[in-house]
Amino acid sequence: MMKKVTKGTLGGIIPPIITPLTNQGTLDEAGLCKVIDHCIAGGVTGVFTMGSTGEAMRTSREVWRGALKTSVEHVNGKIPVFCGIVDSTTERALENAKEAQDLGAEYLVSTVPFYIQNTCQDEILRHYEKLAASTDCKVVVYNIPGMTNTCIAPETIARLAQIENIVAFKDSSADWEHFQRCLYLLEDAPISIFNGAEELCSAAMIFGADGCVPGLGCLFPKVFVDMYTAAQAGDAKKAYDLQRQVWQVRKSLSVGKSWLSAMKYLGYLLHLTDTDYTSFPIEPLTQEEKAHIDKLVEESGL
Repeated sequence: MMKKVTKGTLGGIIPPIITPLTNQGTLDEAGLCKVIDHCIAGGVTGVFTMGSTGEAMRTSREVWRGALKTSVEHVNGKIPVFCGIVDSTTERALENAKEAQDLGAEYLVSTVPFYIQNTCQDEILRHYEKLAASTDCKVVVYNIPGMTNTCIAPETIARLAQIENIVAFKDSSADWEHFQRCLYLLEDAPISIFNGAEELCSAAMIFGADGCVPGLGCLFPKVFVDMYTAAQAGDAKKAYDLQRQVWQVRKSLSVGKSWLSAMKYLGYLLHLTDTDYTSFPIEPLTQEEKAHIDKLVEESGL
């Protein structure tokens, strides 16, 4: 039995988008709109603003607020906008949720609290229960243990799925065994399941994931949309070939000290942004590293 899209029509490719910045670290609104338009033209079913790829925990509060406002207003209902309200405590996430809802958000994306590490799954349950009860928005549970040092168990997601306005789960653990357990356990659960690890996109969707939330999807949306279409059609060979292209260009994220610098340079290389400025103090790329990325993109055929 394959997982089916549930709780509405949440499925497909929903890329987390980069946040274009000026060389002074302020929001480049025109650049953000250009990235969003690029994603929509590539056939995505939604965009995720102010996630990890958007440098949510590194930009100023003003940039966070401006990115949410600009994204919601520019999309203007064409596709869903998933607004990141990631923060280190439940209370701060609740404040973010209220502000995001006031800005017109319909979907909120939250990780578990971090910095002071969660001690058990019950703390995770209480966090999302309180968040869901505090808002009229739809809530997406975001599992990214590499950033939070806490992994949300499949059994925990199964319990959270019963809450009416918790509508989706994004798993960026890059742990295939964990993701399989989620798929198996949640086959009949009323929640949409998204894979957030680019290297697993093809396999995840062939196995029945409702879609993917790949960072590179905001730069190369069409290859991921084509991969989703192939997976939906059961064309594993085509999905495999497209995943190989992603694998090739994904090598660029290992060039330099920070994958975020590489992401921002890719946006500049593709003429989506006017600068490749990354939030301070992330180490910028050298000219040699940029040339290496140029070569990888050319070789990928994307």
